[in-house]
Amino acid sequence: MISAERAAEIAGLYYDDVYHLCLSRLKNEADAADVTQEVFLFFQDKYSELEDNFIKSWLFSVANNKIKEQFRHIAKREKELIFGTVSETQTSTDILYEMEEDNKITDEELEEKKQTILSSLTEKELELFEMVYTKHLEYAELAKALDISEHAVRSRVYRLRVKIKERASFMFMALLLLTMKL
Repeated sequence: MISAERAAEIAGLYYDDVYHLCLSRLKNEADAADVTQEVFLFFQDKYSELEDNFIKSWLFSVANNKIKEQFRHIAKREKELIFGTVSETQTSTDILYEMEEDNKITDEELEEKKQTILSSLTEKELELFEMVYTKHLEYAELAKALDISEHAVRSRVYRLRVKIKERASFMFMALLLLTMKL
């Protein structure tokens, strides 16, 4: 077990570096702080197994793994909210309804936000958006329809998702996609 003094010393040396790594990857201060805290809590459990000259690299390695876990969690949650059932008793639509009730999102606000996001897309992006989210085409089908490689399709879909997420919060994107009526 690590002493409180040694834990404080290590945190003093590396906390800011680990936090900035997390923030640069996650782009969210709260998530970065949570992941950084997880890293240092995990460190306290594993300290006795580590050599002092490898602590910094170990912390960064753990931080990278925790960041990947965070991304997987976000992706899983996004997929559940957009496409499927969260649990046997509660569907994504139920959760979104609860969110709407909690946040008092009106239909007018939803439609306004949806139009703002859609109006920011280029014609090609709108076409891709419709094929992915309305027609639910697979990457191979998209590649054939657009006459480009699957790799290029994946890149375009990724860039489209990033652009949409930049203009809408994570939860609102789920609302947008579930309520889309093109």
